[in-house]
Amino acid sequence: MQQKDQNQNTGCLCFGKKQKGEFPKTFKKSGKILKKYKDNSLDISDDAILEVMIRLYISENKSKAIEMLQRCRINPNYEANLIRNDLEYFIPQLINFLVFHQQLSDERLIQFITKASQIDFFFAHLVYFQLKSLSQIVAHSNRVELKIVQKFVQEFEEQMTINYQGNLLIATQFLKIHLDDSIKSSSLRKSITSISNKKIKQEVYQGSVRIRSFKQNEVVQLYGTNQWEQEMANKSPSQYIVRNHEDIELEDYSSIFDNNEDIQPVDTAFQSNINFWNDITKICDELSKSNTKTQYLHSLLNKMNANLPAAVYVPFVKNSIRNYAVLNIVSKESRVFSTKMRSPYSLTLEIYRPEIEDNYNEQQLLDKQMSLAIKTNMIKADGNCQSQVIISEQQNTQMNRTFSLAEAQNTFNNEFQNIKFNQFNYQNNESESDGIGLFYNYRHTNNQNQDPDQQDEMIDQQIIVQQSSFSNATDEQQSDKIVEQNSSQKISGLGDKSNLEISSFNSRVSYLQDGKGLVLNQEEYQEIKSTIFGENSIDQSERIKRQSPFQTLKSWKLVHLIIKTGDNLKQEQFALQLICQFDQIFKKEGLPLKLRYYEVLSLGPDCGMIEMIKNATTIDSLQKNLQKKYTQFSDFSDFFRSFFRNNIEQALQNYVQSLAAYCLVCYFLQVKDRHNGNILLDDEGHLIHIDFGFFLSISPGKGMEFEGKVPFKLLSDYIKVLGGVKGALFQDHFRKLFYKGFKACQKHQNEILLLVEMMYTGHGTTLPCFQKGEVALKELENRFNPRVASDAELFVYVQGLINKSLDNWRARWYDKFQYFAQGIFY
Repeated sequence: MQQKDQNQNTGCLCFGKKQKGEFPKTFKKSGKILKKYKDNSLDISDDAILEVMIRLYISENKSKAIEMLQRCRINPNYEANLIRNDLEYFIPQLINFLVFHQQLSDERLIQFITKASQIDFFFAHLVYFQLKSLSQIVAHSNRVELKIVQKFVQEFEEQMTINYQGNLLIATQFLKIHLDDSIKSSSLRKSITSISNKKIKQEVYQGSVRIRSFKQNEVVQLYGTNQWEQEMANKSPSQYIVRNHEDIELEDYSSIFDNNEDIQPVDTAFQSNINFWNDITKICDELSKSNTKTQYLHSLLNKMNANLPAAVYVPFVKNSIRNYAVLNIVSKESRVFSTKMRSPYSLTLEIYRPEIEDNYNEQQLLDKQMSLAIKTNMIKADGNCQSQVIISEQQNTQMNRTFSLAEAQNTFNNEFQNIKFNQFNYQNNESESDGIGLFYNYRHTNNQNQDPDQQDEMIDQQIIVQQSSFSNATDEQQSDKIVEQNSSQKISGLGDKSNLEISSFNSRVSYLQDGKGLVLNQEEYQEIKSTIFGENSIDQSERIKRQSPFQTLKSWKLVHLIIKTGDNLKQEQFALQLICQFDQIFKKEGLPLKLRYYEVLSLGPDCGMIEMIKNATTIDSLQKNLQKKYTQFSDFSDFFRSFFRNNIEQALQNYVQSLAAYCLVCYFLQVKDRHNGNILLDDEGHLIHIDFGFFLSISPGKGMEFEGKVPFKLLSDYIKVLGGVKGALFQDHFRKLFYKGFKACQKHQNEILLLVEMMYTGHGTTLPCFQKGEVALKELENRFNPRVASDAELFVYVQGLINKSLDNWRARWYDKFQYFAQGIFY
């Protein structure tokens, strides 16, 4: 377990404007807030998980609600284009209810969560991280420890460690789970029995007790460490390539910060993952103590590499990332972006998927088997896996705690009574360099050889706001394109609804006549692309792979992350869950609205990881390059038409579809702080928003809320790309897409409202986005339901929102304020 800081401050956190010194009552108001959802459990199907979740919150009969949960699928469906209809997706709301509503006192719910965690490796880790994130309430320098939650987290960790002891389970654990005969399909049987049983092949991927091999491959052991550079510096890659994936043995990961020699290593991958991510986040704190941050970062990552490859993984669902084991940390690709107080950094990992190495072409078959629903009521007690035996032993017993349920409730009440419930002033006191937008700023490659220690010092002094060029890819570029292609093929009715009117785009020639655009030769284009967007993700992947001893692995790939501490990533994680839900609404309705959302996972009260978006740069960084280096382009629109000249139609489609999608999200969620440092452009023309510290009911500004009355940001700079406000692309395409998207969101509004209302009734105003309390909920509902009597009136209303946002002076002045305060170009 990661030790907590001893010097904690008990600060003032608000659960209501007039509540002082009393237990928060937001969860007691859940019946009132959620009263519009009737408690009719009879008509709810097993796959309507959101409906089941709301029954848990509002039903008097919790046993019935928990019984319904047992019939819900736990795991995500990789074949459904990640339309999330699994309980894992709602873990934040589930744990929110367990901690704040039930105060860890509902044994029936605890037994269900424990049982689900015992059969699903990924579910267990996400429950652990969510519980750990709630073990403290953190807002800036104010911290309130929930000690009873911390105690519960520790005992949950110990129980899961025992449950998975002797196993190194990654993805194909699911292929060995013993389910009821009714769902044991012949294809599943075939998939399991077809897995090779060779002695050399690690049986850990089949869910069996692991057999340790004492034969180690020296290259695997040394790669990425300081010793590697010394011994392999003069050798070519051909001399150290690992040609047989069976030479790679995934062992337990031991913490580099744990110097207690009396503690024996635990033979379990569950603890290995916790140790690994604890080290990753602990490094942020260590870097704050060093004056040579980049050099120190690389040395710490190399030290971690001595314990890799290991049975650890990245807990992200997209592109099946979490089904891959971590081989190595590419330390030289990591960069520190720090202020005097914090040191977030980028992280590049080599990963691979061992169970598909022999049968790479069967990856889709394995994903299909893993997409079969896993439910707690399917598990039989006669399984062979150790986890199954433990389930059988503990099925009818309560979790082995060292505290009683009554003690949990009393302690929880006492901890909250010590908090001063005054209105907390959530203002953004952090500099622009704390935002993740800084990770997407670039300099020309000529500055890459700058001394890393000098870079750290300059960043600390905030003399520069840009770093050397590095790739921000999350995956191989082709994998995302395949997912998008599959998406368009699988969603029913998409053809009729999403086909663009060809007349909207006319021809490339006719469009370019309006803004003229420069003709770039290939050399100019590549130089601009490299400077603006950095190293292409595919190029970077190939470069690193050529130097890696794991280059022959068929499933090898890179994953790129941002590691942050000192920030409440629970809110960012919640915001991205809502954006993901909007994306699913658009997919269900077959609308070509593109949200390139990224995954965020809170690993603790004030730390976590953020997925990096590939091949993108901030509009701020782009504008700086246009004004200082590429002055041949008159403005952003001129650059866009010139850079994407050879693929202008597709780039414009990507641009207008993403612009409309984010305008809708920003309007409904009232996302603020939308300066050009928080908006990205990728090398395919998509606009992408990042940093969601301000939404629903909180805005930056300390009284100067320039964005307060702006529906969403829609500056003329963005519209000019579409040919201006009178252009066909804006009039016939953007406006229609925005209206259709608005109607889709209105139709599925409960999917958003329920997530927000459930989270509020637990967290209350401990999350800054709920600063205005129930008013924020009512305003959100009102935005979905304007007072109109017909579709015609709704169309007029929606067009009015667009007109009100067009080059709004408030948004323009906010950009000017950011320029003078932070140097963010507009």
